[in-house]
Amino acid sequence: MERSLLGLAHADSRKIRFAGYDETRLYTELRHAYQQANDAVSNILTAVSDDADFQFYRAMLRLELEWLQTRSRLAEYIAANQPHRISLTTLRTFSFRGQDTIDAALRDFKAVFQRQLARDAQQSLQAMGGYVTGLLVALSLFIGLLWHRWARPLRWFQRALAHPDCGGETPPSLKGTEWEAILQRVAFQERRLREVEVFMRDLAMGRAPEPLKPSDSTDSLARSSAWLIKRIEELRSERREAV
Repeated sequence: MERSLLGLAHADSRKIRFAGYDETRLYTELRHAYQQANDAVSNILTAVSDDADFQFYRAMLRLELEWLQTRSRLAEYIAANQPHRISLTTLRTFSFRGQDTIDAALRDFKAVFQRQLARDAQQSLQAMGGYVTGLLVALSLFIGLLWHRWARPLRWFQRALAHPDCGGETPPSLKGTEWEAILQRVAFQERRLREVEVFMRDLAMGRAPEPLKPSDSTDSLARSSAWLIKRIEELRSERREAV
């Protein structure tokens, strides 16, 4: 727009004529710049968020008023749909004082808008930090639950299996859970294996061991031990009779 105004204001100078001044092209560029500026201001006014502060609205209203003044001065010239030769009317159109004030309003709005963007970015970063903190807290809780539910009982269970005599009592947090039932079942099977080991050692050394005590009515291991002792006694009786 400034180049168009310069060309219109100095169209009669030798320097402009020598450079190839084209008033039609400059008029076309001015009209295009006018339309772009009008669309830009309209987009700014329609795109302003509702949570903007007072300084932002003040700068926006100032820009709107300055642009309305500038547009009113340029509208008649633009509406002619053809370039005019330099005259007093055209010089008055492009020499009003509002050219300086709209530039200042535009700079003020740009500065306020940048501050608004900086505040929005800071708020977004703070919100993102809150989200990340919440995510880390949730992840910590999840890991803590996994540790309490699986990792800690498994480590205690491993120590109890590796050192059955030093396992101690079941932790209060695991009493009444399936972990305690599993450990009791494993401990029972280990005791039975030791009883079977003693039973077989006595048999191997020629002693008459006691049958294994049944843990319940369906304990097949205890019945087998009783049957084995009875069979051994029968074989010994047959051997004594044969002698």
